[in-house]
Amino acid sequence: MSCDRKDEEKKETEEKKDDESKKKDEKKEEKSKRKEDEKKEKQNIAGAVYNQMRNTILMEEGSVISGRFEVKGIIGGGGFAQIYKAWDKVRKEDCAIKVEHESQDIRRMKLEITVLLALRGSMGIPEILAQGKWQHEDNKSHYIVMQLVGRNLSDVRRALPHKRITERTLYRAMIQVLKALSLVHGAGFLHRDLKPSNCCIGAIDCTRIYLIDYGLTRQYLDKGGIVRKPRAGVGLRGTVRYMSLDAHARQDLGPKNDLVAFLYTTIECGDGYLPWSHEKTHENIIKLKQAHIGDKLCTKQPVMTKAAEYIESLNYHSIPDYEKLLALMEECNPPDLKESEPYDWQYRHLPNGTPGGTKENVTERMAI
Repeated sequence: MSCDRKDEEKKETEEKKDDESKKKDEKKEEKSKRKEDEKKEKQNIAGAVYNQMRNTILMEEGSVISGRFEVKGIIGGGGFAQIYKAWDKVRKEDCAIKVEHESQDIRRMKLEITVLLALRGSMGIPEILAQGKWQHEDNKSHYIVMQLVGRNLSDVRRALPHKRITERTLYRAMIQVLKALSLVHGAGFLHRDLKPSNCCIGAIDCTRIYLIDYGLTRQYLDKGGIVRKPRAGVGLRGTVRYMSLDAHARQDLGPKNDLVAFLYTTIECGDGYLPWSHEKTHENIIKLKQAHIGDKLCTKQPVMTKAAEYIESLNYHSIPDYEKLLALMEECNPPDLKESEPYDWQYRHLPNGTPGGTKENVTERMAI
């Protein structure tokens, strides 16, 4: 072999090593950037929650609750509660702790505990692991330890390329929500705040959907299993965007009204918005809800028309026929849909001509 040939091979080998080294450096840089972005996101979430709760920390990172649950840090919250992630030393897995300051109305958390205990072990309902009281410095609070769930459908929808959930995923997900809601109603309770942000994917199995947040629950069946008499002039309950016209009219609520919220949730997740999404006043929202009934609400999802008409036909005393409604929802699925197809949030980019894709042909996994 000539010296020139040896020199060329040596040069090629060195160039190959340089390319491999460059790729490794790029991967390290990408990984470092991703970690930094995740850290910033976590800080932003924590900052927003702390501000919302008037900078009051109810559980300190590293605290051990009931000798079993080690607090990792705050991951969310709302007007009433803070949500912390914790490590369950017994199960060897993450869990969630919902904490409310003692100044809050304890009846709300007691209701949630009652429902979670009544539905313990049910599909689509987060499992309750513990409950009790806690004190950090001068702040006394009540808490519930629950199974940790993943991101909610509102956040997931916004993270998808077209800001909406496709029909190949939407109805499979909402059927799970409907099944969970039927269990809540079957136990004699109303949810009264069903919306995309209260429907969450599983933290471990992201094809599983959970219905969460039972703080506005009310028992609508008496001990004999009969629907309680409607009350007059009740307060406004739920989230304005998803509440029924009955709720706007301050009428007492029944299972129908949860189903109206289910309907609005389905339409928003599939369309990317509701006709009244950008309205600010009750008056305008009510007018638009009145104008969008049945097929007028389902213009972009005509397959939902039958389900919408059935829900709208119910009244306060109606006990919904869930078998019928579930069958109507099943009919919404594309006829060529395979149960093994990934959900939208599992895989973002799929090959052209592949409606659902498979794990083998995925090009990018979406972080949940």
